[in-house]
Amino acid sequence: MTETTDTPEEERDTSQSRSKVKRLLGEYEMHDFGDRLVDRWTRREERSSLRELATDFNRQLLRSEVEESAFDPLDGEIENTYHVLTSDETTSGTRQQVRSRLAQAGVDVDRLESEFVSYQAVRTYLRDVRDVRPPDKTPDAESHLETKRDTIQQLVIRLRKVTESAISELKKAGNLTLGEFEVVVSVSVHCYDCDSRISVIELLTQGGCQCDA
Repeated sequence: MTETTDTPEEERDTSQSRSKVKRLLGEYEMHDFGDRLVDRWTRREERSSLRELATDFNRQLLRSEVEESAFDPLDGEIENTYHVLTSDETTSGTRQQVRSRLAQAGVDVDRLESEFVSYQAVRTYLRDVRDVRPPDKTPDAESHLETKRDTIQQLVIRLRKVTESAISELKKAGNLTLGEFEVVVSVSVHCYDCDSRISVIELLTQGGCQCDA
């Protein structure tokens, strides 16, 4: 069987078609907001983080829904409502009160919450759909990062193959009792600053951990 691979153009088309942010920008007629995301992420001064951009994007979704409903927010209430819906610090009682008020005003809260995007979705939109990078991410820096990622990936593959071979030999010789098996090699990085754990390949592919968000 012949293995087919996507060309860079096809890969980009696929990323665009799967971009949740791009879809929502169209569905909510927020086309200008896409340009705002690009501008705020590529500034050299006071550049917004991906997490800040995701928060603002989700607030705009909430604002759009509220404008089509009977919900009449006071100044600053959109921001507070979003905080209540998404913060781990919110009590279940407070969250339920806000959800009930939105629902009574005609907002489909479950659907709205499912539309909220992560900072990873914003990153995908900016990098793969709009083809932009922060000012500190030069082509040379990106190429260097990709080279290191490929080197580590090759080492992980090599370690898996060596381990599989060693176990198979020991099993065949009767030195090891083992049924059908699969060797899984995973290398993760734990960032103490943002307390996140991420696979090293994903870290290098994304270009950072949650500190960058």
